Amino acid sequence: MTATLESISDAVLILGHAWEIRYMNGNAERLTHLVRADVLGRNLWDVFPEAVDGPYYRAYHQAVETNTPVSFEEHYAPLNLWTEIRAYPSEQGLTIYFRDISGRKATEAEIHRLAFYDKLTGLPNRQLLLDRLEHALALGQRGGRPGAALFIDLDNFKSINDTRGHDKGDMLLQLVADRLDDAVRSCDTVARFGGDEFVILLEDLGIDAATSAQEIATKVLQSFHEPFEIDGAQHYSTTSIGVAVFGREPTTVDEVLKRADLAMYHAKAEGRNCVSLFDPGMQARVSARAQLESEMRRALAGDEFVLHYQPLASTDGQIAGAEALIRWQHPLRGMVSPCAFIPLAEETNMILQLGRWVLLQACQLLARWADDTRTATLEMAVNVSPVQFHRPDFVEQVLEVLTLTGARPERLRLELTESLLLKDVESTILKMERLRAVGVSFAVDDFGTGYSSLSYLHRLPLSQLKIDRSFIAGSGQQGHGEAIVRMIAALGKTLNMSLLAEGVETPEQLAFVAAEGCQYYQGYWFSKPLPEHELTALIARS
Repeated sequence: MTATLESISDAVLILGHAWEIRYMNGNAERLTHLVRADVLGRNLWDVFPEAVDGPYYRAYHQAVETNTPVSFEEHYAPLNLWTEIRAYPSEQGLTIYFRDISGRKATEAEIHRLAFYDKLTGLPNRQLLLDRLEHALALGQRGGRPGAALFIDLDNFKSINDTRGHDKGDMLLQLVADRLDDAVRSCDTVARFGGDEFVILLEDLGIDAATSAQEIATKVLQSFHEPFEIDGAQHYSTTSIGVAVFGREPTTVDEVLKRADLAMYHAKAEGRNCVSLFDPGMQARVSARAQLESEMRRALAGDEFVLHYQPLASTDGQIAGAEALIRWQHPLRGMVSPCAFIPLAEETNMILQLGRWVLLQACQLLARWADDTRTATLEMAVNVSPVQFHRPDFVEQVLEVLTLTGARPERLRLELTESLLLKDVESTILKMERLRAVGVSFAVDDFGTGYSSLSYLHRLPLSQLKIDRSFIAGSGQQGHGEAIVRMIAALGKTLNMSLLAEGVETPEQLAFVAAEGCQYYQGYWFSKPLPEHELTALIARS
């Protein structure tokens, strides 16, 4: 019997009825780091005092008291040893077979880590977060224990990857993970959701869960005030945080994360580096935006967009041209103003297709004007979105449209915003020069509302400044409108540019801008924007 027990791979202990150790084989000696001669006859719980009242103690007593074999796995901390146990009671006492399964447990732990923890930061990953959030929702709904999800996105994270490399970006993510962990309670879960996005799960927030969640989110936000030390250099980073609170109301994991994500994007829209708490209005706005985007895509395919033309007049009352203005002839909403859809078109890049269509339609009319002596000298002004202009092939697109339509380039004026002109100035100048070489001219739209730098303005090949309507509306009233118009007029004269006043609606406003040196104007005093056939009739009467 003893020879057999010495030859098997398991460690073996045989105990008597008084828990004395009656036998220990060689494998048991090696696993427990004991010498059998030193322990034979001694009480098991004296030899292993740390096991008293633990899983081993309870399982062995259960086996003896019920005369039933037991098997289990347990970690023995003093030896950092995972064991697989099988214990068999008999008339003589208790025979225990055990083996070292630490290697298997380590493999299982590694598999678990890879499955549920982020490799870069060591934080719980998306899957583990979803599991914990589902559990937290169940507790909230059943037990009234409210919680919250904080959706965190680093502001302008792409810049560190672009300027210092992806390895430095990874270092920042690791530092952010540590800082987030330090900013929350020990019971909270900080998870890396993906990329530069993190989610913090807050549980047991108490009665005023929204206030508690916002306080913790604010603490997280403040933790970013200090710079991050990355490879010997300081890097400042900010974050936008969306907060979604949950409690007894029925909801899902996806819905909570969707709400927190919406709130985070609202924080981005509010200027970044802030906290935003979800409210139902956000969902309504996002749904409306999604509906509008879907309808716009249908409208592009269904020819629902039309052009109206705002006549441009000289201050002596002669028509000088027209500005092409897009309108949306919606089948249900009626005529939709560009203010309602142009920002979305720019966000979704639909402005590229829309902008080319506007340019094509306007140049087709410009080409037709060339065949009539009454319209041959008129100019066509077309607004250009920054998204269009900064495309590498913008110049080629304009030249292609001019070739397709046969429009005269010297009668085409492209209107650009101040902010557009100040982005990548050297590239902007090159594009403008290429088009000016074939005759196309340029105007600055809504001049005075942006942040033009005079050091750049005089270098740009501009031919016209358009004074924003807000300054014209303020002329003749208390305020600075008249003074600003005078300064812009003086600047235009100095730079040898023509001046056009926007939004002229009264004879007094017209007299004022004419006296200050504006050669052109547009506004309801001369004409509202018109469809092509009404514009043609107006030209015929002029």
